[in-house]
Amino acid sequence: MTARSGILEIWTIDDGRAGIASQTRGLAEHIAALVPARISAHTVARRVFTLAAARHPGEAMQAPWPDLCIGCGRASIPYMRAMRSWSGGQTMTVQLQDPRCDPALFDLVIPPEHDGLNGDNVFPIAGAPVRSLETRLAAARDAFAGRMEAFPRPRLAVMLGGNSQHHRFSPNAYNRLLKALKGLEENQVSLLVTTSRRTPKRVRRALRAHFKDKPYAWLWTGAPRDGENPYFAFLQAADAVLVSNDSTSMLTDAASAGRPILLFALDGGHDKFERFYDSLARRGLLRPFTGSLTTWPVQPLDETRRAAEEVLRRLYWRWQNENRQTAGNG
Repeated sequence: MTARSGILEIWTIDDGRAGIASQTRGLAEHIAALVPARISAHTVARRVFTLAAARHPGEAMQAPWPDLCIGCGRASIPYMRAMRSWSGGQTMTVQLQDPRCDPALFDLVIPPEHDGLNGDNVFPIAGAPVRSLETRLAAARDAFAGRMEAFPRPRLAVMLGGNSQHHRFSPNAYNRLLKALKGLEENQVSLLVTTSRRTPKRVRRALRAHFKDKPYAWLWTGAPRDGENPYFAFLQAADAVLVSNDSTSMLTDAASAGRPILLFALDGGHDKFERFYDSLARRGLLRPFTGSLTTWPVQPLDETRRAAEEVLRRLYWRWQNENRQTAGNG
């Protein structure tokens, strides 16, 4: 352990998927913004789900063990549980999301508050941890400044998810969306539209056909011809953000960027998502999308920093307790 000598050693463990890695590394980066720290990212195979499979850490995970280890996703859990044994209990383990097992297996669990998980070592937050947006938004603004000038204000970023366990981007949902977008175009609103990997191909094709040759619409679907992803540039430049209600990560990004959120409803739903929408609405960040562009002043969501402060509070308390025990034994 090296933090007592001035540098906090942090490991992150995840399966490398963007939505999962952004949570572990986002929390680690926010901690590193508060105290001197060194971050080491570890990606593990998604197929490893048993404690026995993680019994031998391999070349990438060897002593000296970190002061703090942050995991997210099912594949990380065996490694996070094994970390206690590998480090002799010295590493503090922080598991993100609801691990769907006993929270006591970790030193701290940080789930979305809408999951309804509670306990002495559970610290719920609104949404999920995100990577620091300030530098990414500034970099995206500079990278896309020339092209963004072609889109006059007001600007609406349209961030679309797709089919999931609880939501469906049905033809009816697309028709509702297209009708609303046509109305916004008629009112001279610039539309900055991105899709995700879960957006159905038929929706991406239909959007491309509709926006072809439209002067005040910028569509990015991930096709090679679309070039570099302008997601953060859209967030930075938008006066408001329309987000489909299936994506907690895009909702959290928009809230953390301090943009008013207009919620577009796909078919389906779930109570835990409704609790998340209500949480953002209570904070003045979200309103239902009614077909028009609406803006209002908002305060950026800063839950990742709050989580980082709680991790450090508990870590320092842990060290102080260890020191007291050591002094008592002496």
